[in-house]
Amino acid sequence: HPLELDTDGIWCLLPSSFPENFEILSTNPNKKRFVFSYPCTILNETTCDQQTNDQYQTLVDPITKEYKTTKEWSIQFEVDGPYGAMFLPTSNTKDEKKLKKRYAVFHLKGTLAELKGFEIKRRGELKLIKIFQSQVFEKYME
Repeated sequence: HPLELDTDGIWCLLPSSFPENFEILSTNPNKKRFVFSYPCTILNETTCDQQTNDQYQTLVDPITKEYKTTKEWSIQFEVDGPYGAMFLPTSNTKDEKKLKKRYAVFHLKGTLAELKGFEIKRRGELKLIKIFQSQVFEKYME
């Protein structure tokens, strides 16, 4: 099955041996060191190199219908993490696809970092469902 990437975010799990940040030391007295995210730099450079739209059109003059052609690179990566765990349940659609519209992300210490799509977050839902979901998340992190 092909991997479907959503516009909200791309989640991946990198091995602990994968370098997260690189530090470059400088002889410049004003800027002794420079730290950058290795995964972001590699992903952004590769995406820019291979996925830049070289034919992006912007209307300059609507009367003469003159367009300006520029390069456009609109996909950029950033790292939000690391996180301790992610809870990502799926639900089936009519055509048997697996939808992942809800998720909970936990910090390394077990506290909730991000929550999307669960009833616990919505107003007007049954209190019983909210209590049940909060207890499931607590047990999940034990």
